[in-house]
This record gives sequence, C-alpha cells and structure tokens, in this order.
Amino acid sequence: MFFCPLHRYLQPLIGVPSKYLSPRLYARPLTTSSATLAQQNLLADTTYEEEWASAKEYNEIPGPTSIGLMMDFLPGGELYGANFLKLYATMRKRYGDLFVFRGSFGRADLVCTYNPIDFEKVYRTEGVWPVRDGVGSFKHYRKVENPKAYGGTLGLVAEQGEGWFNIRQKVNPILMKVQNMREALPEIDRIAMELVEKIGTVRDPKTGLLTADFSNEMRMWSFESICYVALNSRLHLITGKADADAMRMSSTTAEFMQATYEHDIAPSIWRIIKTPSFKRLMRLHDDLTMITRKLIDKALERIEAEGRKEAVSVLEKLLRVDKNIAVVMVIDMLFGGLDTTSSTVIIAIFLLAKNPEKQNILREELRTLLPNVDTPLVAQNLQNIPYLRACIKESMRITPIISGTMRATGRDLVLSGYRVPKDTGVHMRNMELCNSDTFFARCSEYLPERWLKTPKNVSSANDAAKMQNPFVYLPFGFGPRTCVGRRLADLEMEVLLARLFRKYKITWTDEKNDLEYKSNLILTPCGEMKFKFEEVD
Repeated sequence: MFFCPLHRYLQPLIGVPSKYLSPRLYARPLTTSSATLAQQNLLADTTYEEEWASAKEYNEIPGPTSIGLMMDFLPGGELYGANFLKLYATMRKRYGDLFVFRGSFGRADLVCTYNPIDFEKVYRTEGVWPVRDGVGSFKHYRKVENPKAYGGTLGLVAEQGEGWFNIRQKVNPILMKVQNMREALPEIDRIAMELVEKIGTVRDPKTGLLTADFSNEMRMWSFESICYVALNSRLHLITGKADADAMRMSSTTAEFMQATYEHDIAPSIWRIIKTPSFKRLMRLHDDLTMITRKLIDKALERIEAEGRKEAVSVLEKLLRVDKNIAVVMVIDMLFGGLDTTSSTVIIAIFLLAKNPEKQNILREELRTLLPNVDTPLVAQNLQNIPYLRACIKESMRITPIISGTMRATGRDLVLSGYRVPKDTGVHMRNMELCNSDTFFARCSEYLPERWLKTPKNVSSANDAAKMQNPFVYLPFGFGPRTCVGRRLADLEMEVLLARLFRKYKITWTDEKNDLEYKSNLILTPCGEMKFKFEEVD
C-alpha cells in the first residue's frame, strides 16, 4: 500500500509492517548522517508542501449545518431518537467517508473519517502529548461543579497536554504492568467461579435457560472484579450480599451513560444554557462520585488499620505516588468498568454461541488448560491460551463496543484531500472498516483463526495480508493514549470466558433474532438474552 524509505528505523519501534508506513508522515530515523537526514527532511517537506498546495480548503469538507443537524434530532427528523451508530451511518451515507460536524453551541468542529490513511497521519503526527477531548460534561463537573471532590485533578479522561502526561507517567507503571494485574489473578478467578456457580443456580435444570437477568449478572461480575483490583475490597455483588450503595451505583450508571450521550454527542445547548436535563446529569455525577468516595474511604480506613508496609491494591500503590491522582483514577476505574468489560464478554459469548464449531475448538484448548472444571487458574497455564485470545480479538473486531477513536491533529494535515488545521478534532471510525472485506477477508464470518500466528481457513495469502493493516483494528486505541485499563480488561475477560466455556456449552436459542444493542457512549447488549447453558464434562 505504502512504502517508506525509513521503515528500517521505524518498524522495530512501532511494530507496524513497513509497507504501511508512508513518506508523507515525515518521520525521522534514530540515527543517520547529517547529510542523509537533511535530504530526507527536504523530501518530506517537499512532499508535504506539494500535498498541501493541491488539497481542497477546510471549509469545503462536506457535512451537516448546525441547524440542519438539530432539526434531524427533533420529532419528525431522520435522527429523532437515533443512537450513536445511526447518527454516523446516516452522515456517511449523505456525505461520504470524510465529513465534518461544524461547531455550535460552544462545541468545536469534529472531522469524521473512514480512511485508514488519515488514521495513520493523525497518529504519527500527534506528538508526545496527544489530545483526545474527553466528554465535556465530565470536565465541567470536575472543574466547575465539584472541584473539591477531585483535588483539582481532572483525570485521564478530561485532562490534556502536560497535565495529562504527568498523570499518565505516574499511573502507567502500576496499571500497565502485567505483573501487577497478575497478582490479582487468584481472586479474579474466584470471582469468575462465583458467577459460573451462580449461573448453575439461576438456570432451569430442564431447559438450561436462565431465570435471571444475564446482563445484570455480568455487570455485577465486572464491578466486583474492578473493585477488588482497585480497592482490594470484595462487595459480594454476585452472591447477593452487597450493600445498597454498590447496587445503587450499578443502577445509576446506565442512566448516566445515556445522559452523557445526550449532552456530549447528540446536539445540546448545555454549554450556553444549563437545561433541566443537564442539571440531572450533574446530579448523577454527584451520586456516582459520592458512592465511589464512600467505597474509597472504607478502603482507606482498612488500609490504615492494617498498617501494611507493602502496597497491595491499585489504590495503595497510587496513594504512595499522589493522593489526588489515586482517588481520581479509582473513581474512573469504577465508573468506566461497569459496562465496558461486561458488554465485550457478552458479545464474545453470543458469537461463540452462534458458532458452535469454534466453541468446540475453544473447549478443547480449555480442557488442556483446565483438566477439571475446578482446576486452579495460575499465571503459568493462563499464558497458553492462543485460541481463547483469538476468540476475544475476533469478537472485538466484529462488534467493538467503541466504534472509533478521537484525537486532535498535532499539526496541519491533509486528510482525504482536504486541509485540516492543527488542533482540529478528528474521529477515526474503525468499526465499519473492521467489517469490510477490503481489510478483513470474509469479514462477515467469525474466524478466530485469522488472529493466530498461522491463520487457517483464510482464502489466500493476499487475503491474509489484508488483515494486518495496523490502523483499522485498534480496540484499545493507539500510542501514548492506549487504554490504561487494557491489562485488567484482558485478564478479566480471559479468566471468565475460560471458566464459562470449560463448564458449559452455550447456545443461542432464538433462531429469528440476534443479540440486541443500545448505543450511546458505548455499544451495550440489551433486551432478552436467550442463552442456553448445558454442563459439559
């Protein structure tokens, strides 16, 4: 697709096949002679100047007018009641693979692109402090409405620039270190086993169908796991012994996610007029902040009473670095962990239930890993699960809960033939490309094999090569702003799926309908989940 003369310097650093690197990205090698470097810089500058000179003006980028978009969302409009996915599908159908939402009501412009060449340009020129605007209501609440609760620290979601970098460099050694997450494995496994055993008690022994809300059970599992890692606390959500605060947080989060979508993604005037619905959103922030602070305070009391010399939980480790950062990070972990991991796991279960032959292959791998259903999971045997990890990757390709990634341009760029100024927000839409035969052979099929080192069941070597475009499949983001919770999410998903499919054959029983989803900030499975669980040897 592209050829970069600097590939021998860049590829070992970034792990990207050299054929996808472009000379337009103006990358500099680590070492070279001054004469060669001057020639390369001159070539890069010349290429950029020529591209910029021939590009169309920014104001020529197609897109809806602010008033037109507002009308779309009113009763009778094409987007009335629309979710996140319909909004973008409608815009792409109208305007093509590059369009812009013009800023209005205090909101900045947002350019949306479905072109992976654009993705590469944005990522490669974003600088050492990438800017990814968080949802504005988060920043407003933490900076204006309730700054005391956060000690002046906005957290990784809302902070930008050097402030973001200062937080990230402090939390990375704790949250991104595999060993720190693996230390929690025994208890994470016990929590997963609790859910597996709970399923055995809430399923009809004759039909195998669940008599409880599976989505809610999964959210309780996810919240329990995160609370243990973050606070070294067990809330006993799965066993039904949880206190009222934990249950309230679970029920409040769903409303919070929807309200945030309505004020930060859909057209809203809250930046100009604080509407009743926006005030309600701020009260939801208050509720969630109060509950998580109570959980943190209880953990702090226990930590002080125990007087341990060695930090065990993430909270303890972060407290030894910076108290304000510790509190904000734990709150963000509890906020963000309820629906994201549980939704991803439900999607994986659904796709494996719809593809029994793949489920059988997975179970054979799990029988080697776990000869008995109660065999302990330890770090050593958890390393040998290539097919399970491939199943998770394939599930996130087909139905990612995050449909794209946002960044602000780090310099003036040409995207899809248009000039886009520095500091312009860009939404890079991955979901649709992950479900395109252009980038993934037989994209409509669930093929975990495509993620194995030696792909099987792929039609040709050329098709296999298509699967390797590094800027299309990015479920956890890219670069310095890669999801800081990735290690924990991976561990939770691997452990629970291993336990579930080792004990149960899972079938989707509705022949006419697939899993339903609601889409606001993330894609969340909803509606009746018609899974059948049958015990296996």
